[in-house]
Amino acid sequence: MGYADREYFREGGGRPPSRLAGAPVVKWLLIVNLGVFVLGLLLDLRGAFQAMGCFTVEKGILGFQIWRFITFQFLHGDFGHLLFNSIAIYFFGAFVEQQLRSRAFLAFYLLCGGAGALGYAVLVSSNSSYSDVGVVGASGGIFGILAMAALIAPDMRVQLLFPPVTLTMRLLAIIILAWGVFVVLSGGRNAGGEAGHLGGALAGFLMWKIPMLRQFLQNLARSQGGPSRKRGGFGIRITKEKKSYTRKLGPRIKDRGGEDVDVDRILDKINAHGLQSLTEEERKFLSDSGNK
Repeated sequence: MGYADREYFREGGGRPPSRLAGAPVVKWLLIVNLGVFVLGLLLDLRGAFQAMGCFTVEKGILGFQIWRFITFQFLHGDFGHLLFNSIAIYFFGAFVEQQLRSRAFLAFYLLCGGAGALGYAVLVSSNSSYSDVGVVGASGGIFGILAMAALIAPDMRVQLLFPPVTLTMRLLAIIILAWGVFVVLSGGRNAGGEAGHLGGALAGFLMWKIPMLRQFLQNLARSQGGPSRKRGGFGIRITKEKKSYTRKLGPRIKDRGGEDVDVDRILDKINAHGLQSLTEEERKFLSDSGNK
């Protein structure tokens, strides 16, 4: 069960909201990616889009065309490329956006995508056997999302469509990243793309592990105004104990007296034993808190 499927995320005790509830950035990423692809097909502009927006070392770095660090993330080589990236954004992006909140998630996604371009650039620049053919796609940002999801919820269960197996989020991330490392080291097909994947994943890992970068995301989340401040949301908090940093992730919920209530204990119980392990009092507390 994902965090977004739990009772305290539900409105009024009815049926649970859709996966994209609380994830407007993911919704717009899907719309923009599909819109750019369809527009290129209908108006025969795919070549022009690629020429203006794909990332290459020659143009993006040496030519100082900095916009290519962003534009290449919204271009795709074919429909299969778009489809698989869209599926990954839909299933994993919504979860991470609900944890980081939308403004922080958008910055996180684009930065990981830009890091993917740098990963590609490092491989092409350091090995003369790879030509600078360019790179397109949302995979850098997606691999940053996968890395973040594996760090936030390593034991979350993920059921794959093919092969039809269930893995933990941590194991899925390890398998995918190990494959990328193998392809890059062996000089396999799409090594440049895999280098971009690894660059995005590394950026996601560092933005969670480095306190200053994590604080940057937290500040973006806090600066997000509007009605979203009224609902319970996940906050990323860093506590320092005996010179070592401990990750704590829990929803911020206000009790009737206006004080913040930490429900980490209940979340840990759900993670360890499932929702059915909660007492009636705990269920009622979470349900009442989600309706405030």
